[in-house]
Amino acid sequence: MTSAHEIINSLRDDFSREAKHAPKLFMDLSKVEQYIAESYKSRSFIELIQNADDAGSFNFGLYSFDDSLIAANNGRTFTIEDVEALCRSGSSNKSRGGNTIGYRGIGFKSVVNIAESIYVISGDFAFYFDKNETKKLLPDIPAVPLIRVPHPYINLKNNKLFEGANSIKNKYQYTTLFIFCGLNKRIALQEILEFDKNSLLFLNNIRQVHFQIDNVIRNITVEKKLTNNQLIIKIAEGEHLDEWEILRSINDTRDMIAFKRPALPNESIIHSFTPTTEFPGAYIKINGDYSTDPSRKNIDMDDSSQKSFSNAISIIIEIVTGILERRIVKKGFFSPFINVKEGNKFKQWLLKSIEESLCNRIFNNFNGREISFSSIRIRPDWLNYEDYENLCGIDYAFISKELVTIYPELLSFLEQMNIRKLNIEEILSGVNDARLSIIGAAQIVAKIINQYRYDFTSERVDQIKKLKIFPSENIFVTVNQVTSVDNLNKEFLKYLSDNVDESDLRLFFRKLGIEIDANKINSIEIININSATSTSFYKSQDTEKSFKVLPNIQKWRSAEKNAEEYMKSLDGVLNVSNVSNANMGYDLEVLLINGKKIYIEVKSVSSFSEPIKITNNEYSSAHSYGTSYYIAVVVNDDSFQIRFIADPVNNLDFEKQIERWSWFCDSYREQLEEINDVIK
Repeated sequence: MTSAHEIINSLRDDFSREAKHAPKLFMDLSKVEQYIAESYKSRSFIELIQNADDAGSFNFGLYSFDDSLIAANNGRTFTIEDVEALCRSGSSNKSRGGNTIGYRGIGFKSVVNIAESIYVISGDFAFYFDKNETKKLLPDIPAVPLIRVPHPYINLKNNKLFEGANSIKNKYQYTTLFIFCGLNKRIALQEILEFDKNSLLFLNNIRQVHFQIDNVIRNITVEKKLTNNQLIIKIAEGEHLDEWEILRSINDTRDMIAFKRPALPNESIIHSFTPTTEFPGAYIKINGDYSTDPSRKNIDMDDSSQKSFSNAISIIIEIVTGILERRIVKKGFFSPFINVKEGNKFKQWLLKSIEESLCNRIFNNFNGREISFSSIRIRPDWLNYEDYENLCGIDYAFISKELVTIYPELLSFLEQMNIRKLNIEEILSGVNDARLSIIGAAQIVAKIINQYRYDFTSERVDQIKKLKIFPSENIFVTVNQVTSVDNLNKEFLKYLSDNVDESDLRLFFRKLGIEIDANKINSIEIININSATSTSFYKSQDTEKSFKVLPNIQKWRSAEKNAEEYMKSLDGVLNVSNVSNANMGYDLEVLLINGKKIYIEVKSVSSFSEPIKITNNEYSSAHSYGTSYYIAVVVNDDSFQIRFIADPVNNLDFEKQIERWSWFCDSYREQLEEINDVIK
C-alpha cells in the first residue's frame, strides 16, 4: 500500500514535470496566485473556516506559537484528492449546488500574503509549501507560486514548533492543522481583529471558533435551536450575543433570510454562504447560491443568483401573507424594510419584486374575507379608525387596528408597496351604506370643505346633497332634511368649527342651502361630556407599591420608550403596545387590568411650564377617544418625571395655529395628574 509520504513525493514529481514542460504557464500561475491573494484580502481566515466547515468540522482555532500561526479544525482528514485539489487552482473536488460551500478551489490561495511557508498535517499526510524549496527543484524558472508543489515533511519529532502544534491538536482533538511560518503578523492580527462573528451564520457545521494570537483572544460560539418550526441561531462572544431568526425557502433550503431585531446596516449583507459586501436592500441578511467575482465580495446576477434572489423574495411573500391572514405572528417583521437609507442595485429590485409578487396574491382570510392585495386601503390621517374600517365596506379591505398595534411598521411597509390611503372620493361613494359616528361624519365633512373649498361646483354640491352625513336628532340625514344649523348635532358642529376656517364653513353651509346666523358658529354651546375634572389614572410615583417592578428608565432612550417602560411596570397595567410608528394619533395603547383601554400621546418637555402642541391627527384621535385619551407630559431628563392629562380636548384650552393644523396649549399645569383612580 502506498504511504502518504510516497504520495506526496509522487505529487511533487508530477508538478515539477508539469512546470518544466510549461515554464511560462508555471510563472503565470505565480501571478494568478498573487492576484487571488490580493482579491481575497482580509478574507484568509474566513476561507479557512469555510473549508473546515465543508470538511464537517464543528471546531476551528487559530493560535500563535513563537513567530508562527497554527490554524486547526476537527473535520475529516485529507484524502489524496484533497491534497491534489489544495495544490491546484480551480480543481476542487467540490461541486456547485452540492452540500459544500466552496467549489472554485481557489480559497486556500488567499493565505499567500500572510506566510512565507505553510505546513499541512492531516491524518497520515505531512507536507509543506515553500517557494525556496520549489526554486531548488526548478532553478531555471524565475517566478514560482507558493501553493503548487508539495514537499514531504517527516521530521515532526524533536521540533519545538511541531511539538507545540501537536499539543494544541491533542488538547482540542483537532484532526487537521495548517502551520504558517514566516508570518506577516500585522496582516494576520488585523484580520482577526476585524473578523465579523456573524460571518459564521450560514455555515453548516462550525459551532466554535477560537482566536489566540499574542494578547488577542476571541472565543465565538454558534448555537442552533429549532423551536416550534422556528430556527434561531445565537452567536455569542464574551457577554455579547446576537440572535438571528432564520427563514428557509421551501424551494431550496440553502436560500435563507436572517432577521435580527434590530439588525444594523453594516450587518445587512448578502451572503454567498460567507459574506459579500452587497447590501440586500433591507436590514436583513440574505443567503444563497450567489455567483460572485473572484474576491467573493460582489454579486454577479447570473441565473443561479437570480434563482436564489427569487427564493428570498418568496420567503418574504409567504411571511407577509401569513401575517395578513393572521396565520402567524412575527412581531417586528416589517421594521427592516422601512426607513432604509442605504441603497444599491438590490434596494429597488427587492422592493419592486416584493410589490409585484404581492400584487398577484389573493389573500384567503383577510379580516374574514377573500381579497386581492390591491384592494387594501390605508387609513387616512384625518379619519378615526373605527369609521375608516366601516367606510372600507365591501369594495376595499382595511388594515385592522389590532394588526397595526402588533405591527406598527406595517403601514409604512404597505405605502412602499404603493398601497393607497382610502381617499375622499372612495369614501363618498360608499358613505350612505356605512355606520358612521358623529365624529366620523364631522371628519368627512371637514375633509370635503378643506379639499373642495375652491371647487364647489354645482355637480359637487349635488353629490354632497345626496349624502347622509349630517347628524340630526340621533340619525344621519341628507342636507335636504336640514333646514338650519340648529338642527345639527352640537358635537358635530364643534368639530367643524375647530377644524375648518370659519369663512370656508359658512360658504359650505350657504352652498348647501343651510341657514346660519351671522355669529352662530362661534356661539355654539357644546355639551361637555364628563369634563368636570381631569381623571387621573395612576398611583403616586413616589410609592414603590405602584410598581410590579421598578421601571427601566434610561436617559438616552426616547420619551416614548421611557413612557412605555414606565407604564409596563405599573401594577394596574396588563399590556402596553407602542404604536408610535403607526401614525395612529397616539403613541401607546394601554390595556388596564380592569379591562379598560386607554390611549396615550407622549409629549416631551424640558419642564411642566413649557407649552405643548398636538397635531391635527392627534387632535382628531383625542376627539374620538374622549375620556380614554391622555396626554403624557414627560420630562425626559436625569430626573424622569411623567404626568397625565385626561380628555385634553375638553380639559385644555388649545389655540389653533396653522402649520398643517397644530394645536398649542401653554397652560396645562393645573390639569397634570398622577395615577390614583383608574388603576386600582
